Amino acid sequence: MIKKFVTFIFAMAFVAVAFSQTVPFGQGYVINGEIKGDKEGFVTLRSYFRDGNERVDTAYVEKGKFTFRSPIKEVIPALLTINGVRDFRIYLEPTTYTVKINAKKASKTIFKGSKWTDEWVNVTSPLKNEDYDVHLRRLENWVLNNPEHIFCADVISSYLAYKWDYEELFRTLNTLKKPATQTYHYLKLREREKTLNNIAVGQKAPDFTSNNVNGKKVNLYSHLRGKKFLLIDFWASWNSTCREENQNILNARERYLSKGFDVLSVSLDKNMEDWKKAVREDGLKWENVSDLKMWEGEVVKKYLVNSIPFNVLIDDKGIIVAKNIRAAELTNKLEEVIGTNGYSITADIKGVSDGVVKLNMLLENGNKRNYTTQIRDGKFEFKGVVDFVCVAQIVLPTKNGDFSFFMENDNIKITGTKEDIENISIKGSTKNDVYANIINRCNKTKNPMQCLMDDVVKNPSTFYAPLLISNYLAPYLSDVQLKEIINSLSGDAKRMYQYNLLKDYIKDIQKTEQIGEKLIDFTLPNPNGVDIKVSEFIQGKRYVLIDFWASWCVPCRNESKFLVQAYNKYNSQGFDILGVSLDRDRNRWLKGISDDGLVWENVSDLLQWNSIVVKLYKLESIPQNILVDGNGNIVARNLRGENLIQTLNEIFAK
Repeated sequence: MIKKFVTFIFAMAFVAVAFSQTVPFGQGYVINGEIKGDKEGFVTLRSYFRDGNERVDTAYVEKGKFTFRSPIKEVIPALLTINGVRDFRIYLEPTTYTVKINAKKASKTIFKGSKWTDEWVNVTSPLKNEDYDVHLRRLENWVLNNPEHIFCADVISSYLAYKWDYEELFRTLNTLKKPATQTYHYLKLREREKTLNNIAVGQKAPDFTSNNVNGKKVNLYSHLRGKKFLLIDFWASWNSTCREENQNILNARERYLSKGFDVLSVSLDKNMEDWKKAVREDGLKWENVSDLKMWEGEVVKKYLVNSIPFNVLIDDKGIIVAKNIRAAELTNKLEEVIGTNGYSITADIKGVSDGVVKLNMLLENGNKRNYTTQIRDGKFEFKGVVDFVCVAQIVLPTKNGDFSFFMENDNIKITGTKEDIENISIKGSTKNDVYANIINRCNKTKNPMQCLMDDVVKNPSTFYAPLLISNYLAPYLSDVQLKEIINSLSGDAKRMYQYNLLKDYIKDIQKTEQIGEKLIDFTLPNPNGVDIKVSEFIQGKRYVLIDFWASWCVPCRNESKFLVQAYNKYNSQGFDILGVSLDRDRNRWLKGISDDGLVWENVSDLLQWNSIVVKLYKLESIPQNILVDGNGNIVARNLRGENLIQTLNEIFAK
């Protein structure tokens, strides 16, 4: 995939010659620069102010030297550009800079005098032998762990935002705090967020008009008439991956053309003849358009295209139903949306604020699909097709909660209120009714867990068996018992998403030493509002169990007695626990701590699945935990029930 590196820095408002007045001591900056290799030329300094405005100053190079000076009271980012070619990011502050630039080798450039510039270089520079993806993950973690730092938005803008969709950008920006939210790049990212939301699934696709290979104007919505679904495909003749993908699109079009599917390709070419030749060679019989401006094209900017191949699938009303689907995924999606039978989810949840609703479909054999739509006045709707019973999770806009249920191709109606999400009404799902009836029946017996165990043993091929094991039985079973009951499952049970999680869980509990793997550091407040940093918390201790839980999570609460047992037995020998909650209600969190006797340190940002730790540790379910030593090395994962006690016995016996 070809990626366009984007810094999201907007066009300058005006150009000015560098200030020549004398700057009073301590009230502004002075930049004394020297360029090795270039005796003449010009240097520009683009300053990005916190109110969203920009200023560009220009200084001419004379005998290899240049100077900038200006009053300044705040620390702001700036871009120093040599002869319009080579850029250097600096941070302006009231100080004197000494800059020595090697015009031919940027790595030998020296900046002295600015602690903020030094810190920027230290934060953003790749570590030795660090590849590109690892570098980006490290920067992402840095932002999440430093939400108040003025670098945050700049790091996101310069390195991360190009690969994020609306939800990712929205979630991350919402974790930032002052003064990180009082910067130029934060304002510009919020503008980008609005544009991303305009091309999110569930939104109406932006209209455009562009010329085809014959110079005729083609309008998106005029071309859409008479079609059920249209794929807007972004590609280029010079991109080999796009050329390969053209064959997949061609096959999909031939298969579904008679059912109302078509394609409109938008080329990022610059050369007309190269574009026409590729259209002819690849047999692209559908409409092709381009303004031949590559990454600067109007349509490319409207759809925020930062890499190709890229596509957007819209329905007959222009509503975006999917983005960036390729090869077999495209065929599967078309099979789903073009089919006449499927599921329909309609909801009316009073009191929930307008925003984006997620539908996470946990499908058979460990597959997952995610959809989004808009909620207005508490109402939203999803439609589609599933091949087999699955667990559907509805995630409401930030801080409003989530809920799950079993479904097939049913007509499901959801009603309730924001204040009582945990007792939401779900009607129309026969599979969900079966599962709920089993839980209710066993809850009325003297021994609910034994009742659930008996049901799984008698019905090992049912769709609900894996979820009963995962949610209720696993904490009470030894490793041997858990393996036996998982291995006894058959039929529909083995097709369920949760079955794959159980198989992975068995692998996880068998892991011990994780050589070379470190915990990811984070800082969260405890119930008293005191920030607890994990790396500092573990210092001086032999082992610490970092436990991810929530007061509303039944399996988590079932696990509490084992944690208490482990803490009481080994705390005096250097063992400790840090409880990390995914609660959203402070009172329920504190009550859960009190009721279960969790006397160790507990922290939470009360953002539930929007918590920083969810992103850092890629949590998809709880309970989960990691056991680390005093140096932050992960030595075991997901130690639950008796397996936790047994592992600690072995560790402390050494």
